[in-house]
Amino acid sequence: MLTSAPKLAAAFSILAITACAQTGFDAKTAPPPTPEDIAAAAEAPAGWRPFSADSPWNTKIPADAPLDPNSEILIEDFASHSAMAINMPVYSVATYYIDASKTPKKKVYPYFQGDFGRGFEPGTRIPAPAFAVPPLPEGSTQYLAMIDTAAGRAWEMKQGAQNPETGTWGTSFGAEVDLKGTGVATPWMMSPDVHLSASPRPSGTPLIAGLIRLDEIKAGRIDHALALAYPAPRTGSFVPPASMALEAPEGTSPNLYGLPMGARIQLDPNYDIENTHLSPAGKVIARALQEYGAIIVDQTGSTVLFAESAPAQLEAWQGVLAPDELSLLFTQEMMGRNFRVLALGEKMPGRPEAWR
Repeated sequence: MLTSAPKLAAAFSILAITACAQTGFDAKTAPPPTPEDIAAAAEAPAGWRPFSADSPWNTKIPADAPLDPNSEILIEDFASHSAMAINMPVYSVATYYIDASKTPKKKVYPYFQGDFGRGFEPGTRIPAPAFAVPPLPEGSTQYLAMIDTAAGRAWEMKQGAQNPETGTWGTSFGAEVDLKGTGVATPWMMSPDVHLSASPRPSGTPLIAGLIRLDEIKAGRIDHALALAYPAPRTGSFVPPASMALEAPEGTSPNLYGLPMGARIQLDPNYDIENTHLSPAGKVIARALQEYGAIIVDQTGSTVLFAESAPAQLEAWQGVLAPDELSLLFTQEMMGRNFRVLALGEKMPGRPEAWR
Protein backbone atom coordinates (compact mmCIF):
# COMPACT_ATOMS: atom_id res chain seq x y z
CA MET A 1 0.00 0.00 0.00
CA LEU A 2 1.10 3.55 -0.69
CA THR A 3 1.29 6.19 1.97
CA SER A 4 -1.78 8.39 2.31
CA ALA A 5 -1.73 11.97 1.00
CA PRO A 6 -1.50 13.58 4.49
CA LYS A 7 1.52 11.43 5.37
CA LEU A 8 3.08 12.12 1.99
CA ALA A 9 2.63 15.83 2.60
CA ALA A 10 4.85 15.72 5.66
CA ALA A 11 7.55 13.84 3.80
CA PHE A 12 7.46 16.28 0.89
CA SER A 13 8.10 19.53 2.77
CA ILE A 14 11.65 19.69 1.46
CA LEU A 15 10.33 19.21 -2.09
CA ALA A 16 8.18 22.30 -1.76
CA ILE A 17 11.20 24.40 -0.90
CA THR A 18 13.30 22.87 -3.67
CA ALA A 19 10.58 23.32 -6.28
CA CYS A 20 10.26 27.03 -5.50
CA ALA A 21 13.99 27.49 -6.05
CA GLN A 22 14.01 25.51 -9.29
CA THR A 23 11.09 27.31 -10.89
CA GLY A 24 11.76 30.86 -9.75
CA PHE A 25 8.54 31.08 -7.72
CA ASP A 26 7.79 34.62 -6.59
CA ALA A 27 6.37 34.55 -3.07
CA LYS A 28 5.41 38.24 -3.33
CA THR A 29 2.78 37.61 -6.00
CA ALA A 30 1.27 34.31 -4.80
CA PRO A 31 1.49 32.00 -1.80
CA PRO A 32 4.21 29.35 -2.14
CA PRO A 33 3.11 25.76 -2.68
CA THR A 34 2.57 23.75 0.48
CA PRO A 35 3.55 20.12 1.05
CA GLU A 36 -0.16 19.34 0.82
CA ASP A 37 -0.34 20.97 -2.63
CA ILE A 38 2.57 18.88 -3.86
CA ALA A 39 1.20 15.65 -2.39
CA ALA A 40 -2.24 16.26 -3.94
CA ALA A 41 -0.73 16.84 -7.38
CA ALA A 42 1.23 13.58 -7.24
CA GLU A 43 -1.68 11.18 -7.55
CA ALA A 44 -4.69 10.90 -9.86
CA PRO A 45 -8.15 10.40 -8.30
CA ALA A 46 -8.92 6.77 -7.48
CA GLY A 47 -10.59 4.99 -10.37
CA TRP A 48 -9.73 7.63 -12.96
CA ARG A 49 -8.74 6.48 -16.43
CA PRO A 50 -7.87 8.77 -19.35
CA PHE A 51 -9.62 8.42 -22.71
CA SER A 52 -12.92 6.90 -23.75
CA ALA A 53 -13.96 3.31 -23.11
CA ASP A 54 -13.53 2.49 -26.81
CA SER A 55 -9.98 3.86 -26.93
CA PRO A 56 -7.43 1.27 -28.07
CA TRP A 57 -5.56 2.12 -24.88
CA ASN A 58 -8.57 1.00 -22.82
CA THR A 59 -9.67 -2.03 -24.86
CA LYS A 60 -8.93 -5.50 -23.53
CA ILE A 61 -7.38 -7.95 -25.96
CA PRO A 62 -10.02 -10.52 -27.03
CA ALA A 63 -9.23 -14.18 -26.52
CA ASP A 64 -9.45 -14.72 -30.27
CA ALA A 65 -7.39 -11.66 -31.27
CA PRO A 66 -5.46 -12.49 -34.46
CA LEU A 67 -1.68 -12.54 -34.30
CA ASP A 68 0.58 -11.00 -36.87
CA PRO A 69 1.90 -13.54 -39.40
CA ASN A 70 5.43 -12.45 -38.47
CA SER A 71 4.83 -12.51 -34.72
CA GLU A 72 7.56 -15.03 -33.90
CA ILE A 73 10.22 -13.24 -35.95
CA LEU A 74 9.26 -9.82 -34.58
CA ILE A 75 9.29 -11.05 -30.97
CA GLU A 76 12.64 -12.76 -31.47
CA ASP A 77 14.12 -9.41 -32.49
CA PHE A 78 12.24 -7.47 -29.79
CA ALA A 79 13.42 -9.80 -27.02
CA SER A 80 17.05 -9.85 -28.15
CA HIS A 81 18.04 -6.45 -26.76
CA SER A 82 17.64 -6.48 -22.98
CA ALA A 83 15.50 -7.56 -20.06
CA MET A 84 12.45 -5.38 -19.40
CA ALA A 85 12.85 -2.49 -16.96
CA ILE A 86 10.79 0.51 -15.88
CA ASN A 87 11.94 4.03 -16.71
CA MET A 88 12.06 5.79 -13.36
CA PRO A 89 13.41 8.07 -11.96
CA VAL A 90 14.93 9.19 -15.27
CA TYR A 91 13.78 9.23 -18.91
CA SER A 92 10.11 9.02 -17.97
CA VAL A 93 7.18 11.42 -17.52
CA ALA A 94 6.59 13.77 -14.58
CA THR A 95 2.84 14.19 -14.10
CA TYR A 96 1.03 16.83 -12.07
CA TYR A 97 -2.70 16.47 -11.34
CA ILE A 98 -4.19 19.94 -11.14
CA ASP A 99 -7.38 21.98 -11.19
CA ALA A 100 -6.70 24.18 -14.20
CA SER A 101 -9.23 26.77 -13.03
CA LYS A 102 -7.18 27.37 -9.86
CA THR A 103 -3.68 26.93 -11.28
CA PRO A 104 -1.62 29.96 -12.40
CA LYS A 105 -1.44 30.17 -16.18
CA LYS A 106 1.88 31.01 -17.78
CA LYS A 107 2.80 31.83 -21.36
CA VAL A 108 4.59 29.09 -23.30
CA TYR A 109 6.82 29.38 -26.36
CA PRO A 110 8.41 26.72 -28.60
CA TYR A 111 12.20 26.53 -28.71
CA PHE A 112 12.02 25.94 -32.45
CA GLN A 113 9.85 28.08 -34.73
CA GLY A 114 6.75 26.23 -35.87
CA ASP A 115 7.27 23.20 -33.62
CA PHE A 116 4.12 23.12 -31.50
CA GLY A 117 0.90 21.17 -31.26
CA ARG A 118 -2.72 21.95 -30.49
CA GLY A 119 -3.13 24.49 -27.68
CA PHE A 120 0.57 25.45 -27.64
CA GLU A 121 0.59 28.30 -30.13
CA PRO A 122 3.38 30.76 -29.17
CA GLY A 123 2.29 32.93 -26.25
CA THR A 124 -0.59 30.65 -25.23
CA ARG A 125 -1.13 30.48 -21.48
CA ILE A 126 -1.10 27.00 -19.94
CA PRO A 127 -1.83 25.97 -16.34
CA ALA A 128 1.43 25.10 -14.63
CA PRO A 129 1.97 24.79 -10.86
CA ALA A 130 5.02 26.57 -9.48
CA PHE A 131 6.56 23.28 -8.36
CA ALA A 132 6.30 21.49 -11.74
CA VAL A 133 9.69 20.21 -12.89
CA PRO A 134 10.52 17.66 -15.60
CA PRO A 135 12.36 14.42 -14.80
CA LEU A 136 16.11 14.11 -15.15
CA PRO A 137 18.57 13.98 -16.77
CA GLU A 138 18.83 17.48 -18.20
CA GLY A 139 19.00 17.53 -21.96
CA SER A 140 17.06 14.28 -22.31
CA THR A 141 13.39 14.02 -23.33
CA GLN A 142 12.31 15.44 -19.94
CA TYR A 143 8.63 14.69 -20.57
CA LEU A 144 6.22 16.71 -18.44
CA ALA A 145 2.41 16.69 -18.21
CA MET A 146 -0.11 18.84 -16.33
CA ILE A 147 -3.41 16.95 -16.07
CA ASP A 148 -6.88 18.18 -15.14
CA THR A 149 -8.85 14.97 -14.68
CA ALA A 150 -12.16 16.76 -14.02
CA ALA A 151 -11.93 18.90 -17.15
CA GLY A 152 -10.52 16.03 -19.19
CA ARG A 153 -7.53 18.00 -20.49
CA ALA A 154 -3.77 17.57 -20.31
CA TRP A 155 -0.90 19.87 -21.29
CA GLU A 156 2.13 17.83 -22.32
CA MET A 157 5.67 18.98 -23.07
CA LYS A 158 9.01 17.67 -24.17
CA GLN A 159 11.94 19.42 -22.46
CA GLY A 160 9.62 21.86 -20.73
CA ALA A 161 11.33 24.45 -18.54
CA GLN A 162 10.26 27.64 -16.81
CA ASN A 163 12.27 30.85 -17.06
CA PRO A 164 12.94 31.87 -13.43
CA GLU A 165 13.01 35.57 -14.32
CA THR A 166 9.91 35.89 -16.51
CA GLY A 167 7.87 32.88 -15.38
CA THR A 168 7.26 31.88 -19.01
CA TRP A 169 7.72 28.31 -20.18
CA GLY A 170 9.67 26.96 -23.13
CA THR A 171 9.37 23.55 -24.75
CA SER A 172 10.79 21.73 -27.75
CA PHE A 173 7.25 20.47 -28.41
CA GLY A 174 3.98 20.85 -26.54
CA ALA A 175 0.42 19.70 -27.17
CA GLU A 176 -2.92 19.86 -25.38
CA VAL A 177 -4.68 16.50 -25.13
CA ASP A 178 -8.40 15.71 -24.96
CA LEU A 179 -8.62 13.04 -22.27
CA LYS A 180 -12.30 12.37 -23.03
CA GLY A 181 -11.54 11.29 -26.61
CA THR A 182 -9.87 8.13 -27.84
CA GLY A 183 -6.32 9.38 -27.36
CA VAL A 184 -5.60 8.57 -31.01
CA ALA A 185 -4.64 11.36 -33.40
CA THR A 186 -5.47 11.32 -37.10
CA PRO A 187 -2.57 9.85 -39.10
CA TRP A 188 -0.41 12.78 -40.16
CA MET A 189 -0.98 12.38 -43.91
CA MET A 190 -4.77 12.52 -43.42
CA SER A 191 -4.78 15.53 -41.10
CA PRO A 192 -5.52 19.08 -42.33
CA ASP A 193 -2.66 20.22 -40.09
CA VAL A 194 0.19 17.84 -39.26
CA HIS A 195 0.72 19.64 -35.95
CA LEU A 196 -2.59 18.17 -34.78
CA SER A 197 -1.24 14.66 -35.31
CA ALA A 198 1.94 15.20 -33.31
CA SER A 199 2.85 14.85 -29.66
CA PRO A 200 6.07 15.12 -27.63
CA ARG A 201 6.69 11.46 -28.48
CA PRO A 202 7.88 10.49 -31.99
CA SER A 203 4.87 8.16 -32.32
CA GLY A 204 2.33 10.96 -31.86
CA THR A 205 0.85 9.16 -28.83
CA PRO A 206 0.03 11.18 -25.68
CA LEU A 207 2.48 11.06 -22.78
CA ILE A 208 -0.26 10.09 -20.32
CA ALA A 209 -1.21 7.08 -22.46
CA GLY A 210 0.14 3.84 -21.05
CA LEU A 211 1.87 5.31 -17.99
CA ILE A 212 2.13 3.21 -14.83
CA ARG A 213 0.47 5.41 -12.20
CA LEU A 214 0.60 5.58 -8.42
CA ASP A 215 -3.16 5.34 -7.99
CA GLU A 216 -3.33 2.16 -10.09
CA ILE A 217 -0.63 0.28 -8.20
CA LYS A 218 -2.28 1.40 -4.97
CA ALA A 219 -5.62 -0.02 -6.21
CA GLY A 220 -3.97 -3.24 -7.37
CA ARG A 221 -5.12 -3.04 -10.98
CA ILE A 222 -4.15 -1.39 -14.28
CA ASP A 223 -7.02 -1.17 -16.76
CA HIS A 224 -5.23 -0.05 -19.89
CA ALA A 225 -2.42 -0.94 -22.26
CA LEU A 226 1.09 0.09 -21.27
CA ALA A 227 3.49 2.32 -23.18
CA LEU A 228 6.59 0.42 -24.28
CA ALA A 229 9.87 1.40 -25.93
CA TYR A 230 12.92 -0.56 -27.02
CA PRO A 231 16.19 -0.02 -28.90
CA ALA A 232 15.31 -1.08 -32.45
CA PRO A 233 11.76 -0.24 -33.54
CA ARG A 234 10.97 -0.11 -37.23
CA THR A 235 11.56 3.22 -38.92
CA GLY A 236 9.59 4.80 -41.75
CA SER A 237 6.17 3.27 -41.02
CA PHE A 238 3.61 3.11 -38.23
CA VAL A 239 0.23 1.65 -37.28
CA PRO A 240 -2.54 3.16 -35.12
CA PRO A 241 -2.76 4.22 -32.34
CA ALA A 242 0.47 5.91 -33.45
CA SER A 243 0.00 8.78 -35.89
CA MET A 244 3.61 9.14 -37.08
CA ALA A 245 6.62 6.91 -37.65
CA LEU A 246 10.06 6.92 -36.16
CA GLU A 247 12.58 8.10 -38.73
CA ALA A 248 16.07 6.67 -39.10
CA PRO A 249 18.75 9.16 -38.03
CA GLU A 250 20.37 11.04 -40.88
CA GLY A 251 23.10 9.02 -42.52
CA THR A 252 21.85 5.66 -41.23
CA SER A 253 19.95 2.90 -42.99
CA PRO A 254 16.25 2.45 -42.18
CA ASN A 255 15.23 -0.42 -39.91
CA LEU A 256 12.68 -2.43 -41.89
CA TYR A 257 12.33 -5.36 -39.50
CA GLY A 258 11.45 -4.12 -36.01
CA LEU A 259 8.08 -3.40 -34.45
CA PRO A 260 6.67 -0.13 -35.83
CA MET A 261 5.34 2.69 -33.70
CA GLY A 262 1.83 1.69 -32.57
CA ALA A 263 2.42 -2.08 -32.62
CA ARG A 264 0.83 -4.00 -29.73
CA ILE A 265 2.44 -6.98 -28.05
CA GLN A 266 0.93 -9.25 -25.39
CA LEU A 267 2.21 -11.47 -22.62
CA ASP A 268 0.73 -14.95 -23.04
CA PRO A 269 -2.53 -14.94 -21.03
CA ASN A 270 -1.77 -18.49 -19.86
CA TYR A 271 1.53 -17.52 -18.27
CA ASP A 272 1.25 -18.21 -14.53
CA ILE A 273 2.02 -14.84 -12.98
CA GLU A 274 0.84 -15.74 -9.49
CA ASN A 275 3.49 -18.43 -9.01
CA THR A 276 6.39 -16.10 -9.71
CA HIS A 277 8.56 -14.07 -7.37
CA LEU A 278 7.22 -10.78 -8.70
CA SER A 279 6.28 -8.20 -6.09
CA PRO A 280 2.61 -7.21 -5.75
CA ALA A 281 3.29 -4.17 -7.95
CA GLY A 282 5.09 -6.34 -10.49
CA LYS A 283 2.12 -8.71 -10.69
CA VAL A 284 -0.24 -5.78 -11.31
CA ILE A 285 1.91 -4.73 -14.26
CA ALA A 286 2.25 -8.28 -15.60
CA ARG A 287 -1.53 -8.79 -15.53
CA ALA A 288 -1.98 -5.60 -17.55
CA LEU A 289 0.48 -6.98 -20.11
CA GLN A 290 -1.72 -10.08 -20.40
CA GLU A 291 -5.09 -8.33 -20.52
CA TYR A 292 -4.27 -5.14 -22.45
CA GLY A 293 -0.75 -5.61 -23.78
CA ALA A 294 1.81 -2.91 -24.48
CA ILE A 295 2.07 -0.46 -27.37
CA ILE A 296 5.33 0.72 -28.95
CA VAL A 297 5.61 4.50 -28.48
CA ASP A 298 9.29 5.44 -28.61
CA GLN A 299 12.88 4.34 -29.07
CA THR A 300 15.10 3.88 -26.02
CA GLY A 301 18.46 2.41 -25.10
CA SER A 302 16.88 -0.66 -23.49
CA THR A 303 13.45 -2.31 -23.26
CA VAL A 304 11.31 -0.26 -20.89
CA LEU A 305 7.88 0.62 -19.60
CA PHE A 306 7.24 4.07 -18.08
CA ALA A 307 6.17 5.08 -14.55
CA GLU A 308 5.19 8.53 -13.26
CA SER A 309 8.35 10.33 -12.18
CA ALA A 310 7.71 13.74 -10.61
CA PRO A 311 9.79 14.27 -7.44
CA ALA A 312 6.83 13.58 -5.13
CA GLN A 313 5.91 10.48 -7.13
CA LEU A 314 9.44 9.12 -6.91
CA GLU A 315 9.28 9.57 -3.15
CA ALA A 316 6.01 7.64 -3.04
CA TRP A 317 7.38 4.82 -5.19
CA GLN A 318 10.05 4.01 -2.58
CA GLY A 319 9.51 0.45 -1.39
CA VAL A 320 6.62 0.01 -3.84
CA LEU A 321 8.07 0.00 -7.35
CA ALA A 322 11.66 -0.03 -8.59
CA PRO A 323 13.26 0.34 -12.04
CA ASP A 324 14.33 -3.33 -12.02
CA GLU A 325 10.98 -4.59 -10.70
CA LEU A 326 10.45 -6.87 -13.70
CA SER A 327 13.99 -7.54 -14.86
CA LEU A 328 14.70 -10.84 -13.09
CA LEU A 329 11.60 -12.47 -14.61
CA PHE A 330 11.22 -10.60 -17.90
CA THR A 331 14.54 -11.71 -19.32
CA GLN A 332 15.35 -11.87 -23.01
CA GLU A 333 14.70 -15.62 -23.04
CA MET A 334 11.40 -15.34 -21.14
CA MET A 335 10.08 -12.57 -23.40
CA GLY A 336 11.12 -14.45 -26.53
CA ARG A 337 9.05 -17.44 -25.43
CA ASN A 338 6.03 -15.76 -23.88
CA PHE A 339 5.18 -12.62 -25.86
CA ARG A 340 3.36 -12.30 -29.16
CA VAL A 341 2.53 -9.54 -31.63
CA LEU A 342 -1.08 -8.78 -32.45
CA ALA A 343 -1.95 -8.30 -36.12
CA LEU A 344 -0.36 -5.03 -37.22
CA GLY A 345 -2.84 -4.28 -39.99
CA GLU A 346 -2.10 -1.69 -42.65
CA LYS A 347 1.23 0.03 -42.13
CA MET A 348 1.31 3.76 -42.87
CA PRO A 349 4.27 5.74 -44.16
CA GLY A 350 6.69 8.06 -42.42
CA ARG A 351 6.21 11.51 -40.97
CA PRO A 352 6.12 15.05 -42.40
CA GLU A 353 9.19 15.95 -44.49
CA ALA A 354 9.85 19.08 -42.44
CA TRP A 355 10.01 17.03 -39.21
CA ARG A 356 12.47 14.38 -40.36
